[in-house]
Amino acid sequence: MLVLCIILLVLVGGLRGHRAWSATGYPPDGPVVGRVLLLGDPVPLRDGGWRAEVRHDGRRLHAEFGAAHTVVADLLAGQHVEIEAVVIRPARRWQRIRHVAGTIEVDRVGSVAPADRIHRAANGIRRLLERGAGSLDHGQRALLTGLVFGDDRGQSDNTADDFRAAGLGHLLAVSGQNVAFVLAAASPLLGRIRFRARVPLTLALLGFFAVLTRFEPSVLRATVMAGGSALSVAMGRRQAGVRLLVATVSVLLLVDPLLAHRAAFRLSVAASAGILLAARPLADLLGGPRPLRDAIGVTLAAQAAVTPLLLATFGPVPVAALPANVLAAPVAGPIMVWGITGGLIAGLADSVGLDGVARILHLPTAVGLDWVSGVAGMAARYPTGLLGPSAGSVGAGLVGIAALLSATGRRRSGRVAIGGVAILSLVVAVVSLSGPAAVGASDGVRLLGGGPDGSVVVVDRQMGSQRLLAELRRRNVDDLLLVVFREPVPAGQADALVARFGPHRRWGPSGSVGALQPVDGQRLQVGGTTWVVHRRSGRLL
Repeated sequence: MLVLCIILLVLVGGLRGHRAWSATGYPPDGPVVGRVLLLGDPVPLRDGGWRAEVRHDGRRLHAEFGAAHTVVADLLAGQHVEIEAVVIRPARRWQRIRHVAGTIEVDRVGSVAPADRIHRAANGIRRLLERGAGSLDHGQRALLTGLVFGDDRGQSDNTADDFRAAGLGHLLAVSGQNVAFVLAAASPLLGRIRFRARVPLTLALLGFFAVLTRFEPSVLRATVMAGGSALSVAMGRRQAGVRLLVATVSVLLLVDPLLAHRAAFRLSVAASAGILLAARPLADLLGGPRPLRDAIGVTLAAQAAVTPLLLATFGPVPVAALPANVLAAPVAGPIMVWGITGGLIAGLADSVGLDGVARILHLPTAVGLDWVSGVAGMAARYPTGLLGPSAGSVGAGLVGIAALLSATGRRRSGRVAIGGVAILSLVVAVVSLSGPAAVGASDGVRLLGGGPDGSVVVVDRQMGSQRLLAELRRRNVDDLLLVVFREPVPAGQADALVARFGPHRRWGPSGSVGALQPVDGQRLQVGGTTWVVHRRSGRLL
């Protein structure tokens, strides 16, 4: 019977997945005119304007609004707006995975209609939280909204690059791990409440968080699983957590089979499985207060579970990810909880003119945010190398062995395995730091060489600021003397480079922003090698 059910689920899921994928292969034939529903908050574009995913006539589309449509800046997900647009290109593969059928360019924006009750509630809470955080500086506010409900629109490219380089990028994107952090941080308070009241309070907290994040797929999965666990315990049916995870993921994949192709969903499922299987045994290996041990156990288990997927999907992961997560995640959890609870009180206080109360309430928030951003900046500023597939898999395996040994009562052996992870990370860091910097063409960025005054870098093609910063970090570029762009420099990229490296020279072809045009035939001496500038068709060759 079980085998038949599995076969039926696979067949139904495959059929639904085929239909969902086929539906994204045909963009609208003519102009898109009428009312559309905003599926996400509009995000500013580098060259001006905004982009957002919308739904029109049952189809999900990627909409690009010009800079003249200033009304879009104040819109939020769930609102309806009248538009006139044309289709400019069919959907790419990454868009089709999100059920997007094509990209449209909006020519006219008309009237705006309010959102439904659920979205109005979520948008109202978000705006109240943002208002209460008015006493924080811009960088802290952007970091707080990213930690609490995944809104990273206000974060600078340098901040995003620091968090990714430190292996902390998951903190700025809402996922199932956020739910785990919230529950871990709230567990000391929930544990002091009577059992009868604990379950409804837990469900209320989970429901509130799901509404706040507008039912993100990974959050919805974790919320359903955690809520099901709480109800099972309340009904006296202690179902295995892994069984509940499998059931939850199966249901979500039946509803949306294309979730299986989204890296965020796969990482979220892996992190949840790691937390279920290894968090408690790992916490038992550690010393100190129980809440701190639980938080570190959750971090270690989640990081070990997602490392193989990260290696397979995105390539090498930073060695700094493990210590950075151990230092930052136990603080990020309380920030998420206090950012919601204390943040709402601060927002209410600010709305009635008590901005001083809001400032006092967010003093611990500011301290916590400075700590998390400081950990990210420190880990990014002092590179510790990258874990390749072999070292990363060995480290993740050692963490799993430590959890297994602890679960079977062999704590001493488990501590030895944890020590092995630390030694492995140290060895990889020393080897990577002693190796030469990457030189040559790779991913559109070439390091010609450098000296005491800085490095000379050639950027062969256009790329976003965050991608460029990441490529320069991979090549161990700490100081810039000159950046040569072979294609026009996008707007805003110069500011990101100055913020990271300070003043430096930039060359670029006609149309570049913040870059000088070199003279044809101009010579450049780098490390004993002479490079000659040739200009052809507006490009530097």
